[in-house]
Amino acid sequence: MKKFFKAIIPVAIIAVIIVACVGCVEQKTNLEKLSEHTSYMQNALYTAADDNFDVALSVITQEEHFIADGKTDKIMEISTLTLTPHNVDTLSNTYEYTIKGSKSSATGSISKNKLGINLACKVENISELGDLESLTLTLGETSIEYTLANLCPAECDGENALEIAYTHYQEKIDTALADNSFDRECYVKLLTQTEEEGRYFWYVSFIKDKGDYWSAIVDPQTKEVINARESK
Repeated sequence: MKKFFKAIIPVAIIAVIIVACVGCVEQKTNLEKLSEHTSYMQNALYTAADDNFDVALSVITQEEHFIADGKTDKIMEISTLTLTPHNVDTLSNTYEYTIKGSKSSATGSISKNKLGINLACKVENISELGDLESLTLTLGETSIEYTLANLCPAECDGENALEIAYTHYQEKIDTALADNSFDRECYVKLLTQTEEEGRYFWYVSFIKDKGDYWSAIVDPQTKEVINARESK
């Protein structure tokens, strides 16, 4: 009997410790839970321009194959370099590029996009470069250098925009998260307002499917929702 108690007591102590540790685990906030439901997040949008090209380098964390179905799966970083030419004759060219960052540089080639009137390519492991500084395009003996500017405002980035939109729909979202009925994915993208050149806004959507979503337009300057829509 003594041996039995000697065996049981350590097991009981371990069980108590496990229960205590579980109780000590910090619970996730609803905003943190939303981050786990985010299937598209614009992390950066670098741009530049001259008489040759409009340059855009978009850095996004998203599903490998984004589908508006309310689910989040296989999240990865996808970076796309796009050159929109001012002269369509340049579409037939293939340029070598060098992207310089604060930590390192990346090189590759870029040619015509099969789906549009521009040149485009994917850039791998761009987060390893640090803050991006410049892009150099080379064709034969000719090189063009661009200084890159990130349009995503540091004072209100995509995560901030998600929080602002969450606050706008907080009652609906909190209720759904509380009873485990939240079946939406979060989509955060930087948008331009064409009628006012140089003004950018965040578009945030909580998507169940293509016909069922809650969306908000966030002004990064005022950090307010300036427009909102519920499709259903």
